[in-house]
Amino acid sequence: MITHLNYKLIVLEARKRQIISINPNDYSTNILLQDQSGTPDGIVFNPNDQLFYWTNMGADFDAWDGYIQHCNLDGKDTGFTVKIGDTHTPKQIQLDQRTNYLYWCDREGMKIERCAIETGKVEFLLDTQDMYLDEEKENRHCVGIALDIQNNRIFWTMKGPPKSGTGRLLCAPFDFNDKQAVINSSQIKIIYDHLPEPIDLELEYKNDYLYWSDRGAEPDGNSLNRLQLSTLSNKEVVVRGFDETIGFTVDADHHLAFVADKMGHVYQANLQTKEKKVIFTSENGAFTGLIKVG
Repeated sequence: MITHLNYKLIVLEARKRQIISINPNDYSTNILLQDQSGTPDGIVFNPNDQLFYWTNMGADFDAWDGYIQHCNLDGKDTGFTVKIGDTHTPKQIQLDQRTNYLYWCDREGMKIERCAIETGKVEFLLDTQDMYLDEEKENRHCVGIALDIQNNRIFWTMKGPPKSGTGRLLCAPFDFNDKQAVINSSQIKIIYDHLPEPIDLELEYKNDYLYWSDRGAEPDGNSLNRLQLSTLSNKEVVVRGFDETIGFTVDADHHLAFVADKMGHVYQANLQTKEKKVIFTSENGAFTGLIKVG
């Protein structure tokens, strides 16, 4: 039996442009922020300044009109961390809270980027537009990112065209303490390829897992997946049957995952029994990033 969960879920509603808080105990909800512009996608919480930071892909995915905003826990005191046009189409975002650097994937910009929160100045860590030139352009689109700070490496996904089965999960060494560091393209390792359509990533050190969502075609798409982090092997599909899977977060202590999909559902999944249930629905909505805070 699950005891009281001492955190809140925070999910981005991309179509209605909202940030929503969900109580995972009774599934009650509260809209923290609404009436935003563009298309919000990835979100992270910084315990150092008690602020949310989220990416916005802008209104035109083919234009340099992306940006990163922030607000407090109540959805107030909003501002821009990265100005409009300083990034192209920012997707999942992560935080190195030791250095106060934000890291994210830029899909149509075909880059992995970061900035110091204090300055908001964007740094390019990897340009993927010269990779896989004999393949579809979408195979160069970066989407999900995870910072394995304990092992000095970055993971990211390249999703490929929709339902193409050409997605990749990649990894490269990275020195997070080096302010001049970039990703050396000669050291990039493909962990898995021919994935349905991998999206977001999350590290779970307690049980030695790297998780990712996949919104590709069944039977292995629209799923939550994982592999053993220490060996980068033993890939498995953990839970299936979502509907355009995007954001998720894992609660290792209670063997739970919460998953958001683009068709307007947030699910709770039991990682032991593999059972899932819908805990929140947004009519005509589209959920993207999902995190837990508490």
